Amino acid sequence: MAIDSGDSQLDALVDDLIKKMPKSNLLPTKQAPNAPVNTHGTTYKPSTEDSKSAEGLEFTGYQSPIKGTFYNSGDFSFTATDKRHPNGHMGVDMRAAAGTPIYPLAEGVVTNVGTDPKGGNVVNIQHPNGVRTYYAHCSTVKVHKGDKVDKDTIIATVGDTGNAKGTVPHLHFQVWTNGQIQNPNKFFTMPRYTAYDKKKEKWWASDEAKQEAEAFNMQQHVTQGKPATSLAKRIDKLFTESQIYYDLAVRGF
Repeated sequence: MAIDSGDSQLDALVDDLIKKMPKSNLLPTKQAPNAPVNTHGTTYKPSTEDSKSAEGLEFTGYQSPIKGTFYNSGDFSFTATDKRHPNGHMGVDMRAAAGTPIYPLAEGVVTNVGTDPKGGNVVNIQHPNGVRTYYAHCSTVKVHKGDKVDKDTIIATVGDTGNAKGTVPHLHFQVWTNGQIQNPNKFFTMPRYTAYDKKKEKWWASDEAKQEAEAFNMQQHVTQGKPATSLAKRIDKLFTESQIYYDLAVRGF
């Protein structure tokens, strides 16, 4: 990376400092347009570090990921439920208008944000007590990997991304305890299954929610997360150090 400020000594210092920066803090390389970003669901496997990330966090109990009105579009089952789920349904489908806020089951740390062939836009959170959760088909995502969240944090919004296209907007929610899949009804109460009623239920929560979803891009969201913030801080430090060197070595201060 060549620097040309008109001061050869300053340029040499800046070039040297950039070369010494860890490559992990440089801007991410451009990905293929349709490449999945940090996938979860079918390919993401939580690490030991992920499992330990929520240790020491305050725990105040569990809540429903949707705080307002929602409907049941699919129950948890270890056996086939329909043609779409021949091997069972390892979560619950919480139907609500697209754009409805989604909250975490409990306090925790975001361990994954990305896209998945089945889940679409997804979020994974590690909670205290060995509990982790998965939120799929989101229209937008509001958090980044590494974020600490509480029960008032909006982590995403309801949508129909992934293999939910062609169905009604809903949150597919899964929960594990110490690596074992659990029935979400152990953590909060799901209503009985009901079919979608287009006369009673709205497709979009608002026009603003629809516009936000249409503009949302997961790759941009991921690259605008905390790694970019870390890079900005390093750049600020770089130019501060360059100015100090310039004052001392060049101007003689």
